[in-house]
Amino acid sequence: MKAPLSTESQQALIEAQKNFRDDFVTSRGFFTEQDEKALRTMAFEKLDQVLLKSGSTSVTAQQLRETWNSVVADFHRNNYWGFKPTFEKRPKVQTEEKRIFKEMFPYIWVIIQSSIILKTAVYYFGIRSSNEPTTENRIYLILALATSAGTLIFFAWRKSRK
Repeated sequence: MKAPLSTESQQALIEAQKNFRDDFVTSRGFFTEQDEKALRTMAFEKLDQVLLKSGSTSVTAQQLRETWNSVVADFHRNNYWGFKPTFEKRPKVQTEEKRIFKEMFPYIWVIIQSSIILKTAVYYFGIRSSNEPTTENRIYLILALATSAGTLIFFAWRKSRK
């Protein structure tokens, strides 16, 4: 920015930069990465031009917000400044942290499932079967043990195929 900014104005400018995608969103699709960069450059150049034309020695946060709103309104009124939106979303960039979490989540779920959920069921039906040794309670215990073993075997089989 070439216009002189106060500290409040700098905060307002940072806020405008953070909310750029929300301000320049369309109902007709998405912009490519190159178009978004060009839009961002063009929008902040227009903002700077309008603020410099005002001729004030220091730009207040309120002036900056009002000017930013007029730039955003101009973008929407003037048919997106000639930029053509597409209906294809840009692929999300997967960070290393997200990739690791995505790979680790099935293992974490199996640990929770086997150590908390299924063990609780096995303990419950095991205690119930020992207190009342009926056929029904034994069947429930066998089903709980089979489910516990089956889910672990299925998980191991599914992960061994990858």
